[in-house]
Amino acid sequence: MKNYLLHLWKKKVMIIIILVSSFLFGFTVCSLINTYNGKYNVNFSLNTQENITFEELKNSDYLFKFKEEINTNGYYTEIDTNQIAKDIEITQIKESTFCLKTSSQYYPDFFLKSSSSVSTRAKTFIKNLLIKYCNEKSVEITFLDSSIITTTVPISDSWKYIISTLSLIIFSTVYFYFEHSNYTNHIDDNELSYDNKAIFFSPFHKEYWKDVFKVFKSTKNITIMAMMLSLMILCKFISLPSGFGNLGISFTYIVFATTSMIFGPFAGFIIGILSDTIGYLLFQTSFMWFIGYTFQAAFTGFIYGIILYKTKLSYSRCFIARILVSLLMNVILGSLCWGFVAGYTIEQTFYYAVLFVIPKNIVYLVPQTIVLYAVLKALCPALRRMGLISKEQYNYYIPKTK
Repeated sequence: MKNYLLHLWKKKVMIIIILVSSFLFGFTVCSLINTYNGKYNVNFSLNTQENITFEELKNSDYLFKFKEEINTNGYYTEIDTNQIAKDIEITQIKESTFCLKTSSQYYPDFFLKSSSSVSTRAKTFIKNLLIKYCNEKSVEITFLDSSIITTTVPISDSWKYIISTLSLIIFSTVYFYFEHSNYTNHIDDNELSYDNKAIFFSPFHKEYWKDVFKVFKSTKNITIMAMMLSLMILCKFISLPSGFGNLGISFTYIVFATTSMIFGPFAGFIIGILSDTIGYLLFQTSFMWFIGYTFQAAFTGFIYGIILYKTKLSYSRCFIARILVSLLMNVILGSLCWGFVAGYTIEQTFYYAVLFVIPKNIVYLVPQTIVLYAVLKALCPALRRMGLISKEQYNYYIPKTK
């Protein structure tokens, strides 16, 4: 037991990451359930005794025409009027008092401020829609809530924490079970030593950095790097929807991590700069080129290199690499870059990160790590035969000699 506890102490960083990420995973799942099942409620009264049916508000053509009228700056483009028309409910609470209900998920670019109110394009869209409709009917409208829109969600804040704690317990238990199995399976083996110039325990070793800069002296290495760069750019053609706003999923990260694992952090940094610059020239969008995204790609390659180059390939290292890329590059730097390009305020950028970027990166963290580790593990024998990595990088243990 004592030896096992010492074994766990060596993996304390990984354990902390597992504990934090498993809690955040549960919290994010709860938040997503609220996002896709939450309702916007608008209470209002009319100064008329006439019977108002609101049938036009359930007509997709009417809603689309209204959206086009107010969408002069593209602010409401992604609001799904077809789905709103199918979903919208208007009920009469009492005489001349009504409640409009619509799903929050059909307003994909809103920024949730709290569980009870919003201050978003959804607010202005619904408010102006009701005002326009009432003006057409020559009826005066009065909104009964100071916030105009209130939000109802299926999971309360207290239950979010309860479910997140259960998630922490489940994921942690699974991790400790596999860690114990791994420990008992190799308890009688000798683990290969680090810092033998083939593998290093950490990048804080002078021989490590000699190898990092030595890779550019080989024509073979430069040729293979160019081929990997081309493959990365080709992967940019494939982007699957993630379900989180306009964020997509591609397999570029696998090629990027493989290249950095083979050639190191400095090569990953250079390839990141080239892939972003060349990728922009090939896939120009309506947005300007922004150097922030270039730094994001460059430091992503650097992180993959620092974690995976000249060391033992393991699921833990792949997980650490992915969580650092997700947190530092995607969540922090990526959100700041998008906020600058899209013209968001600091507050809007924060809520964009909380509502879209963080959930997307947490939900896909474990699946992407599993895929990355499986692909790298499968490639290792072929990469060794090509002379690109050493056998020690993927052979963990050697049996005791009798």
